[in-house]
Amino acid sequence: MSLEKVIVTGGSGRLGAHVTQALQANHDVTVLDIKPPSQAVPFIATDILDLAGLTRAFTGQDAVIHLAGYDDGDAPNEQAYMATNVQGAWNVFQAAEDAGVRHLVVASSVAALGLDYRRGPDYLPIDEAHPLRATGTYGHGKQLIETMARHYVVRGALRIVCLRPTLIVRPEKEAEILAQLALPDPDAEAPANAASDGVNLGDVRPYGALSATRTYVRSRDAARGFAAALDYRARPFDIFNLAARDGIGRSKTLERMTAIYETPPELREAKLYQDDPYASALDIRHARNDLGWQPRGDWRDVVAG
Repeated sequence: MSLEKVIVTGGSGRLGAHVTQALQANHDVTVLDIKPPSQAVPFIATDILDLAGLTRAFTGQDAVIHLAGYDDGDAPNEQAYMATNVQGAWNVFQAAEDAGVRHLVVASSVAALGLDYRRGPDYLPIDEAHPLRATGTYGHGKQLIETMARHYVVRGALRIVCLRPTLIVRPEKEAEILAQLALPDPDAEAPANAASDGVNLGDVRPYGALSATRTYVRSRDAARGFAAALDYRARPFDIFNLAARDGIGRSKTLERMTAIYETPPELREAKLYQDDPYASALDIRHARNDLGWQPRGDWRDVVAG
């Protein structure tokens, strides 16, 4: 039996390399990117802004995993998020439809929720039905991408799964986050010279201010989520959160939410936090129950190295 042919846009990127590796054993994988991948896999040099090039590349493929675009904080300016991420996603949807591809897995983000230190969640745990209130351009772009995905599914030719990974903690970033947690205030930007504040971090530069919810997912876990979504057929369109079981630093979730927000979020699943006070603010039961995906380990494994 021939392997399913899958093309990964952005497959040479930081997450893309992990996704490509996760797929190689059971899929016929091709990377589409503007730079070659580190792995020895078939490669097509094409920009996601090239609609005709995408259509040619997608022809004959069984599925597309769309990762390409600027990550949060990477774009040279706000306009670039819209010009590349949003227009690029539209091109991917249109090219897939034109090329006869039937199944897409698309990288959205929990940034679409718009949660920060001023705007907390309405309730805990935060599921996929939570209102989206993105104010930043990156998160707003992800919300627009999900809306476009719904539109293309309604047209009838495509099945699309949107995955919302939270902060993706790559192996090379784990030491930086641990250094950030060692600071007197991990929720603030690191001082220019942490050592002058009595913190010995060695040669590691702290990551930077951590999110209000402290949610995260490790790269390899996120990659397995994208691989699992290729087999999902229960609904023509669906959205899944991808997050670790606990939060960065393993602070008690309800205590942290109460300390941060003047009005604590409504607690919809009290038993979850009674059973595990460190349980993530993000609800990952949909991914566990319907994708058969769950993260491996927790923050203690990051600390243990």
